[in-house]
Amino acid sequence: MTQDVSRPHPLAGRRILDLGAFCAQRPHALAASMAARLCAGYGAEVIRPLPPGGEPFAQDAPLLPDGHSALDRFLSAGKVVGPATGRFDAAIGDRHALAAHAAGVPVKACLSLHGPEDEDPPISELGIAALAGLLGIVGEAMPAPPSRLAGHQVAYAAGLAACTALLAALHGGGEEEVDISLLDVAAWLNWKVAAGVMVMGRAPTRSAARVTWFTLPCRDGHMALVYQEKDWPPLRDLVGDPRLKDDALFGDNTRRGVNRAAMLQVLGPWFAARSRLEITQAVQALRIPTGPVLWPVELLEDAQFRARDFLRADGMPALPLSWDGARLDFVPQPALATPPARRASGRPLEGLRVVDLGWITAGAATSTLLLDLGADVVKVEGPGAPDPFRNWDGAPAGTDWWNHCPFFNFTNRGKRSLCIDLKDPRGREVLLRLLEGADVLVENFRRGVMASLGLDAAMLRQRFPRLVIASISSQGETGPDRAMVSYGSTLEASSGLAALTGAGDAPVITGRDVNYPDQVVCLFAAGAVVAALEERRRSGRGAHLDLSQRELTAFLLGEELLAAAAGAPSPRRGNHDPAEAAERLESDGQGGWEVVSPRDGGAGRLRVRDGADLAAAADFARGTAVLRCPDGSPAKGIPFRFAHHPLGVEDGCHPLGSDNRAVLRAIGFTEDEMTELERQAVLATRPRHAAA
Repeated sequence: MTQDVSRPHPLAGRRILDLGAFCAQRPHALAASMAARLCAGYGAEVIRPLPPGGEPFAQDAPLLPDGHSALDRFLSAGKVVGPATGRFDAAIGDRHALAAHAAGVPVKACLSLHGPEDEDPPISELGIAALAGLLGIVGEAMPAPPSRLAGHQVAYAAGLAACTALLAALHGGGEEEVDISLLDVAAWLNWKVAAGVMVMGRAPTRSAARVTWFTLPCRDGHMALVYQEKDWPPLRDLVGDPRLKDDALFGDNTRRGVNRAAMLQVLGPWFAARSRLEITQAVQALRIPTGPVLWPVELLEDAQFRARDFLRADGMPALPLSWDGARLDFVPQPALATPPARRASGRPLEGLRVVDLGWITAGAATSTLLLDLGADVVKVEGPGAPDPFRNWDGAPAGTDWWNHCPFFNFTNRGKRSLCIDLKDPRGREVLLRLLEGADVLVENFRRGVMASLGLDAAMLRQRFPRLVIASISSQGETGPDRAMVSYGSTLEASSGLAALTGAGDAPVITGRDVNYPDQVVCLFAAGAVVAALEERRRSGRGAHLDLSQRELTAFLLGEELLAAAAGAPSPRRGNHDPAEAAERLESDGQGGWEVVSPRDGGAGRLRVRDGADLAAAADFARGTAVLRCPDGSPAKGIPFRFAHHPLGVEDGCHPLGSDNRAVLRAIGFTEDEMTELERQAVLATRPRHAAA
């Protein structure tokens, strides 16, 4: 086999043992299989041995017309089915599979329910979602039942976390055992519920009746109505009904929530008279993040996916990553020049610097994961445009509210804070000097912002050839829809997830308070960055990673894309999993819900937890989804554990600009230069719009 040296293959020559078929429980098997599939995408030779009974997913839904399982076909892409013989660099499975088949393998990624200390009880994905509060937050308002996110999102998210942890362990060198708790990962995805209860004393509830984001029927389907307060006047004017100008009913978000039914009566006819395309074009022209609900079969002809070569003709998705403008493939790659071994003396990314231009969740939480793996992270914000999370729900009134928003502090603990005006040439020069000693740049600005600042990827790659640039966006850097404005709920709609979530003719919904695409992209993007750092060790070259949240969300419905392409699209299954046919959801008679399982003689019942239940649960307190800063304040945790080099939250959230002088001093600025930058307001410690 010959190697195309012009294309990156960060795991070339690595052999990965996929023990998903030997996992005792289905969620663990799905998660291990997803992690191994991603490793194959990065160029590893992935070997999947099978037990005497054969492939456990061989008859799992959805089934293709030829009788094969689309699930099996999706998860098997790029792998070699064969015996577990020879040398392996890493193995993925549950504790029993690893003990039986992975002796002597230096890196082991273990899927568990609660962590490495406890034996796993029998459980399903629905049960895990119930325990993590993830089931309880998705769906229409009570008394309607909650709804699981379509597909295998609980297991696949754990697979993303497992792949990132495994890549980091390989990059760090030496032996390592990493544990990925499926419950911790699901609760980590649902962190806003925990933050609400633990910091603000309240949590989001399942699509409460007063929520003003919802889906509306239109002429040929549904639209996800997603907007911010600033978007209401142009949206109201677009609809053109004078009743929407009644400020007593609709003057702000609170009033629109209270009068939701009246607002629906006004908006409904306007949406119903128009197609999804007409509405999308109209709202996007106004930069409003409303978007269409699309089905998997419609994604096969999607212009954006076609332009970016995301889907093959048979519906098989590519790895949701463009690396220096090229797609990676699933062909196992032989080793090239072996990079020098690293000493496993600490956390995998110790000694590396990350410059974080991330906003809200997608970029900021990616950098936090890199920090957890040992990197030094400098969060860069502008005084005219700080991270919007600083002014999110829960920020207290006061002179420095920007330093006390629970959501911001949850997500950004441990980072050094640099506040510079990037619109000023002197601020831009500060950033460029910072990048001279940086290894990674993470950004998720609206497409076009980096170029407008004179910081486009082509220039940065030329000036800093060893820099790894992770550009995270809703649609990707290229394609006809690259400039679309989207939020997580919009992406759930346009990726196929919202269409399949729910049962039968039940209303189409989006997980507004989860924003699932924002959460999972962090797990995937952090792994992609580590893969690029591993490739840099071999080639000496950095990379520009173009990560589309919409592609990733669709990728996590891969089996549904294959089924749709074969003419056998899946129905909306709601909370039913054909592999768990006897499992069901029942009301507990007191306003809550329980997952009822035939396990243990039919006595198995798991309460669907709300935010208060989750925060009070002993298994949540023992886990790593939320951890404590040194001052005792809660913070977003870490979705994996390393046995030999334990990870933890070592610092709280730094006030805005509190590290300005320390950061600039380290890159060669004099005290006089820093004083002048402060005098000219290029350096700042408060937002410009904050009251003096």
